[in-house]
Amino acid sequence: MWLFVYGTLMDPEKAEKIFKRRPKANIAFLPGYEVVFNKEGMGLGNPNIKPGKGVWGVVYEVDDRDLQKLDRISPKYERKLVKVLIDGRECEAWVYVAKPEFVNDSLKPDRSCIERMIKGAKFHGLPKEYVSWLESLLKSIR
Repeated sequence: MWLFVYGTLMDPEKAEKIFKRRPKANIAFLPGYEVVFNKEGMGLGNPNIKPGKGVWGVVYEVDDRDLQKLDRISPKYERKLVKVLIDGRECEAWVYVAKPEFVNDSLKPDRSCIERMIKGAKFHGLPKEYVSWLESLLKSIR
């Protein structure tokens, strides 16, 4: 099964640390959502998604144990089944979205989260326009 990641879990080092292996990955696009930084985390906004134009990310091939582990270590997120595009094909994938009680739209984005996202986006070869958007977001919060 697929897990769509759009935040810090795109960083291959973080993914390897959590999954104890480097999972098989493919570039994917989640239509109808956009990345925001409104999940509470240490006083700053961690990555989340909300309705929008679409978000680039990566799908990892995972199993039930992987998802159960993520459920345990990410208690402020809930898992949802969504439809993503992988090489133009529509596929189902799990995605983690912040639980409403942990969303705060007045938070500033966490720089370290954006840095990990940029690292992962470059590593996986996400579109240059998306990487540029992340880099401009990082510059805007200096």
